[in-house]
Amino acid sequence: MNHSARPNVLWLMTDEQRIDSLGCYGSRWAVSPFLDRLAAEGVVFENAFTPAPVCQPARVSLLTARYPSETGVWYNRNIRDERALEHLVPLFAAAGYRTASFGKHHYLSSNRAFQYEFEKTWNDYVGPFRYADHYDPDRFNWVKYQHDNAIHPWVLGGTFPEPMDRKAEAICVREAMRWLEDHPRDRPFFLRLSFNAPHTPVVPPYPFDRLVRKEDVAYPAETEGPGEGQPEWLVRSLKPFADASFLTRDQILEARRYYYGEAAFADYQFGLLLEWMRKRGMLDNTIVVFLSDHGTHIGDRGMLQKQTFYNEVVQVPYMFWWPGRIAAGKRIRTPVEIRTMLPTVMELAGIEAPERCRELSLAHTLRDGTEPDAKPV
Repeated sequence: MNHSARPNVLWLMTDEQRIDSLGCYGSRWAVSPFLDRLAAEGVVFENAFTPAPVCQPARVSLLTARYPSETGVWYNRNIRDERALEHLVPLFAAAGYRTASFGKHHYLSSNRAFQYEFEKTWNDYVGPFRYADHYDPDRFNWVKYQHDNAIHPWVLGGTFPEPMDRKAEAICVREAMRWLEDHPRDRPFFLRLSFNAPHTPVVPPYPFDRLVRKEDVAYPAETEGPGEGQPEWLVRSLKPFADASFLTRDQILEARRYYYGEAAFADYQFGLLLEWMRKRGMLDNTIVVFLSDHGTHIGDRGMLQKQTFYNEVVQVPYMFWWPGRIAAGKRIRTPVEIRTMLPTVMELAGIEAPERCRELSLAHTLRDGTEPDAKPV
């Protein structure tokens, strides 16, 4: 296959996004028209699961198609060392692709996965644990997680204190557009747009900060008391770190509405890029994939944050779009792993994957719109 005949790849990615933040997954309060359109025109996996409930190991698994038990990356505290990881994206570069990633990377290995990487996770206006000193956080309705034993005063909700074009996600979209403008039309591209949103700090800008009303979002009953049967590791290790009982009912509802507003802002930014590319013919032969590395608790089961294997954390959105080349309007119910993503795209693009990855490909399911063979996840 010559270079110009290969499809482009656009990988849209978020961090810590639950399936109930998307209309295409049945949410009554989600505002997600652009991703919903991709879902309606493509293939949606209704039961997709992450290999890890934490950012770094999940992201490494996505890039290598290996489990944390194989990569040795188990948690976010893994530090950069001299080990090189067997990333799959360089195989696209070897096949003539120009590869780039914009946004949050967080995979930490001695070798780079993409030829070009623009890092922008958040900025100096507000971080995961605080607003910048020159802002009054009360003015922006900071939903703070803080108590005597809390490790961090998480920014679980609030309003972004500057116009939306200064938010990291908007900056990444503009940088991706610049990269695409310079891209030679006779070469295929592999572009990843990787947002931190809706991960903490959960601070949607105006008007997304008021797009979802707290009266409209579901309040998790488990917050009142998570019930019996919780594993000891959760009670001893995670509850002191992320116990939802330290927040009032109103604070949890505020955190939830901000979260869904932040997800709506991410959808809007994806939409800006998609429409910009569509007008320039850049989507005519482009595989679009959307997924998130893991979900989160926002009061569910008495918890905040992630790090558990409850469905709110391990079940994630996962969809493919490639009109005329894969099925349209199909929903797949069989449980699958998002670790399948790169092996699947490689087969669709006609790139030979390592033998260890070939059985992971879901290309047949995408082409035919049929359920894959059921396998353990």
